[in-house]
Amino acid sequence: MNIGEILREAYGILKKVEIESYILDSQLLLCKVLNKDKLFIMINRDFNIDKQQENEFLGLIQLRKDKMPIKYILGKCEFMGMDFIVRPGVLIPRPDTEILVEEVIKHIKENGYIDICDVCSGSGAIGIAIAEFIKDANVSLYDISPEALAVSALNIKKFNLSVRVNEEVSDLLQVAIDQNKKFEVIVSNPPYIRQSVIPTLMEDVKNYEPVIALSGGEDGLEFYRRIAEQSLNVLKKGGLLAFEIGYDQREEVTNILLKSGFMAIKCIKDLSGNDRVIEATLMD
Repeated sequence: MNIGEILREAYGILKKVEIESYILDSQLLLCKVLNKDKLFIMINRDFNIDKQQENEFLGLIQLRKDKMPIKYILGKCEFMGMDFIVRPGVLIPRPDTEILVEEVIKHIKENGYIDICDVCSGSGAIGIAIAEFIKDANVSLYDISPEALAVSALNIKKFNLSVRVNEEVSDLLQVAIDQNKKFEVIVSNPPYIRQSVIPTLMEDVKNYEPVIALSGGEDGLEFYRRIAEQSLNVLKKGGLLAFEIGYDQREEVTNILLKSGFMAIKCIKDLSGNDRVIEATLMD
């Protein structure tokens, strides 16, 4: 087959199962197999591919047909202009989370913060992006998942940040409490979906992404409560705590922070106009 023929076949397979991005997904997967860029496959439709490449490509198309997220198949995801390694077992970074990173970076620059903690760090995208943009920041990544930390270790190495970024297994902030560490910023995109909502999520999310990174317990607020409470032991007075939140969680998370002694609580909306980030300062 040539490029044009095999792409048409792939389009038909993915379109039949109602994958809206069937054209782009097919093109990206063929780029991966051929190790070529998108321009190459666009202008070389008569280029013949060998049988091994054909079989490999159709195998990847079958994974996508079964609703495996395209970013898991490609093994990478762009976030904050950086190409992060992602694998099954780690949450795929979302564009909305860039709002959280941008807001935290703004505060770091304004206040000269250096010691940063990314808790529930997953692939490490938040903490590593902060370290990439703030050249003197020291960042600790905490996650309870060894699979997630293995991926974050690969990303730390990829971006040559091992001097300033480290990853460690921790149940939220417990390791920092045990080691008597102190941070000026704690940032987190914790699991915040209500347990009852998980079965209603799209197939590519509920069937492939780790439930441990999605479920925030019965009311979706379990990790906000625990992180807010634990942060009292490791966040310096006057320090920043910043969360990503669900679109309908502003009031509850604000109340959790107020009860924990935080002030200057502010909510930032995402590009769709939904509540997305809550930030607060620990009282002196």
